[in-house]
Amino acid sequence: MTERDIDLLLLEELNVSNHFSSWLYSMVTKNNDKPLCKGAWHSISDAALGESDLVAIYENGLAILIENKIDAFAQPEQGLRYKARGEKGTHTGLWSSFITCMVALDLYLQKEKDASVYDANLSYEEIANWFSLLDIADRRAAYKVYLLKEAIEQNRRGYTIKPDERVTGFWLKYWKLSKQQYPELEMKKPGIKPANSDWPNFCPSVFDKRFSIVHKLARGDVDLQIAGAADKLTLLQNLLHGIEVDIVRGTKSAAIRLKVDSIDRFASFEAQRNIAIKGMNAARKLLEISKKLQNEI
Repeated sequence: MTERDIDLLLLEELNVSNHFSSWLYSMVTKNNDKPLCKGAWHSISDAALGESDLVAIYENGLAILIENKIDAFAQPEQGLRYKARGEKGTHTGLWSSFITCMVALDLYLQKEKDASVYDANLSYEEIANWFSLLDIADRRAAYKVYLLKEAIEQNRRGYTIKPDERVTGFWLKYWKLSKQQYPELEMKKPGIKPANSDWPNFCPSVFDKRFSIVHKLARGDVDLQIAGAADKLTLLQNLLHGIEVDIVRGTKSAAIRLKVDSIDRFASFEAQRNIAIKGMNAARKLLEISKKLQNEI
């Protein structure tokens, strides 16, 4: 079973079954309205903002943008790009409102923090259960249940991180440098890392749960992230007046950003040690800035 298999299963049901599309709508929106699904489309791409696995548009103007995960890791800011595509579609008139939804194995939804970025989650198990409880349990419904259960069991057996030795080694050397020269950042020792793992983060004990510092290696950004502060940019600008930082608004959060040089996690750490030091110096500066903000935000 692959993600495309599940993509096409959902695509078919959204386009041909009012019963299924209404049920999915109610699960995602948490209300009992039953608007008709005008249509659903697969692999809808935007040159700047990436691809949505599925987009379903209902007659009331709501679009549901679906990310389907069967065994792949989330890409950096993937959930935020879904929201950006949704907002762009609203502005261009493709739909009047939108909801982002991750569809995945229940185990993935429970364990992967990127699932919480989406407005709604729907598990393979819930979809399989819907098919199994149909009033008319025909061979077609039984086949759909079979496919979903195959995907569920396949991923329960194989739900492990696929480590990348180069990236894992890079993270370990980065952590050792942090521990030796920047103990106040309190970086936790990393475990095995997949190839796309690119954002070392720091959560010092002086932080409350809203604050974290993230070094986005390839992008060359070091961000002090503040959850729930998207509507407080003016306050942040006033508090940080005269300090050379960028203030960036997210969907629900805000970030205080310092720019540093880009780092290639696949290349030699030793050759980029000085760049890593600049990144950690920026993280240290943001730690000091956070002490000023925690009681004000």
